[in-house]
Amino acid sequence: MVNLIPGKTLLKFDEQFPVYNWLYPMKGQDLDVTSHEKLYSGLDVSGVRGRALYFHIPFCETICTFCTLNRGIGAEGDEAIELYVRALIKEIQIKSRYASVASLPITAVFFGGGTPTTLSADQIRRIGQAIHDHFDLSALEEFTFEMEVKSITEEKCVAMREIGVNKARFGLQTFDPAYRELFNITATLDQTHAAAELLRRYFDYTSFDIIYGMHGQTIERFARDIQQAVDLGTETIEFYPITNLVTQASLHHGYVKAGLSPLSFMQKMSMTMFLNQYIRSSGFQQHNGHGYLRLPEGETPDPKHFISRRYTNVYNKFFWAHHDVDLMGFGNSAVSQTGEYTIMNDENRATYTKNLLENDDFKINVTVADGIPYERGVVLHLPYFGWLAKDSVEWDKVPAEIIHKLGRLIAEGLVVEDSEEYRITELGWYWYVNMMYYLSPETDQRILDDFVALKGRLSGITDGDRRMTLPLSVA
Repeated sequence: MVNLIPGKTLLKFDEQFPVYNWLYPMKGQDLDVTSHEKLYSGLDVSGVRGRALYFHIPFCETICTFCTLNRGIGAEGDEAIELYVRALIKEIQIKSRYASVASLPITAVFFGGGTPTTLSADQIRRIGQAIHDHFDLSALEEFTFEMEVKSITEEKCVAMREIGVNKARFGLQTFDPAYRELFNITATLDQTHAAAELLRRYFDYTSFDIIYGMHGQTIERFARDIQQAVDLGTETIEFYPITNLVTQASLHHGYVKAGLSPLSFMQKMSMTMFLNQYIRSSGFQQHNGHGYLRLPEGETPDPKHFISRRYTNVYNKFFWAHHDVDLMGFGNSAVSQTGEYTIMNDENRATYTKNLLENDDFKINVTVADGIPYERGVVLHLPYFGWLAKDSVEWDKVPAEIIHKLGRLIAEGLVVEDSEEYRITELGWYWYVNMMYYLSPETDQRILDDFVALKGRLSGITDGDRRMTLPLSVA
C-alpha cells in the first residue's frame, strides 16, 4: 500500500508505485460465457459522447526485451499476417452491424502492436478502407500509427496518409548503444534519422518513445539521450521511466551479465526532475504525464498551465479520460471499454484468426464493474492530463472516498483549483502515477498491490528500492 505523506516536503508518498498505466476500473465480475452478439446488440451507449478505435497488429520482426505486450515474430509478406488482416477486416464488418458499435462518430483511431508497419501498403489500405466503409469519421481529430523504423517505407507512408493517418509514432527507446543491444533493438541510428525525416514530410505530428531509469544508467548517459532526442526535430517526444516488473527476464539476465545494478526509485525521481528542467529549457512543455510538445521558436510555457493546453494525445483521452467516452478495440487481445464493461477479444492469435475466417465469429471475455465509473475523470484524467474541468464530472455520483482524497491532494499542494477546474502543480506532476493510484478506490488499490506483489516474485526480475523515505535506525 502506497501512503500519502503530509507536510511540506518534496517526498509526498512513502514509496513510488512501480507500474505506470493500467485499466480502470480494475474491479469487476466476470460475465458468464457470452458472445459479441449478446453483448453489443443490447449495449446502451446513449450516454456516450465520444469514441476511439484501437487496432492491434501483433507482429514484430524482432522482439524487444522490455516489451511484454501480445505479439509474435512476423515480417512483411508473411502468410500469417495476410490471414490476420482478413480476420481483422471480418471483425470490423461483423461488429459494425451493431448500432452500439457503428452509430457514434469516431474521434481518434490508433494502430498499435506489435508493429503495425509489418503490414504492406496494400494491407494498410484495405484495413483503412474497411474503417472508412463502416464507421463515421466526420469528427476524426487524430489517427495514429505506431511504427518500427526498419519497416517504414515511403510507399507505406503514402498509404497511411491516404487512409487518414496524421500522427506517426515510433519506438526509439534510447540512443545509447549498450542499452540498444540490451533491448534487442536491431535498427541502426542512421535508419532512425532517415525515418524521422521521412515521417515529418507526410504527417502533422511525429513522435517517438524514450525509456530511462535502466539498470546502471547515469545522469550523464541520460542527458545524452535527452539531447539527441531533442535534436531529432520531432514535434513531440514521450519519455517513460522503465517499468522493470513488466519487462522480460532476458533483459534482466543481460543486466546481470553486464554487471549493472537496478536504480532505486529515488534515483529515478532525480532523473525525472532533471528531465523536467532539461526538456523545458530546450523549448518543450509537458502535455501529459510523460509527453512533451516542442514550442514555437522563442515561445515559453504558459506560466498558469504547467501542462500544455494546445496539444494532447487525443486517443489517450478516450482510453483513460472520462466515464462518458469509450474505446472499441479490434484484433486479438484488443481491449474495449464502454460504460461499466471491459471487453477483451480472444488473446490467442491463431484461434482469433481461425474463428473469424472459418466461422464468422470471435470469442470475447467480459468484466462488469459495479456501475459506470463516474469518477474516472478524477482518478485518471486529472493526474495524467494535468487538469480537469469541473463540469465534466457528475459529482453527485462520485464516491465520497475519492472526493475526500482529492481534498487531501489539494491540501498537500499537489493540486490547485479555481471556479472552473482542478490543475496539478509541478510538484503534482512528479507524482502523477502515485496520484492515480491514491485516488483509486481501495478495492482497486488492493488489486494493483496484488499485481505488483505477484510480479515481484517472478524469478530473474530485479528492481530497485521503491521507498521514498528511508527508515530511521533505532539505537
